[in-house]
Amino acid sequence: MEEDNFYVRTEGGARFVSSMNIVNIVGSGGATNPLIQKEIAFSTGYRQDIDIGVWLTPWFGLAIETGFALNAMRGNTQGMTVSSSTYWSVPIMAQLCFQYPNDTGFVPYLNFGFGGGWNYFNIGSIAYPPAGTGSTLSGAGNDMNNAYQIAAGVRWRIWEQLGLTLAYKFYGTSQPTVDMGDNQQVTFGSPVTNSIELGGNFSF
Repeated sequence: MEEDNFYVRTEGGARFVSSMNIVNIVGSGGATNPLIQKEIAFSTGYRQDIDIGVWLTPWFGLAIETGFALNAMRGNTQGMTVSSSTYWSVPIMAQLCFQYPNDTGFVPYLNFGFGGGWNYFNIGSIAYPPAGTGSTLSGAGNDMNNAYQIAAGVRWRIWEQLGLTLAYKFYGTSQPTVDMGDNQQVTFGSPVTNSIELGGNFSF
């Protein structure tokens, strides 16, 4: 079955974020803040993406991808408490795309992405009561970082211009340093995420 060159693909599903350390805090009491090197974790979240691409040959193409994702934050160090805190991210990436055309109707694909990733932390409260006063962090801030992604999936061609997709995505960025207000800058460990997504592919 002949395939159209241009496509739009949208996918969404569960996102899992690996735990990360609070690497550094700069500001009032930052250097001695007991939250430094404490670990935060994340509940299962949601990711939604949209890709616009073109196949330059039957097996190779280029695409751009963006979207959004969010996860609730929780403590991962004994004694740490986290409340009303979320982590958002927005990928903005170019992709090298590969697929294996065949007559079965199921087309496997592999994408390598690189570009930028916007990280946003909205922290109601992160506290470490065992350390006493001065061990609480709150505020909101964002940072734009280098980003990378590997995506592997399969596309089921229902009709010539419509298909369903199932994809796994491994995504990460460099360490974000965010201005949380009150003259505090917080550096988090490099975010690493894994997503399982279902979607639709529209060719034209």
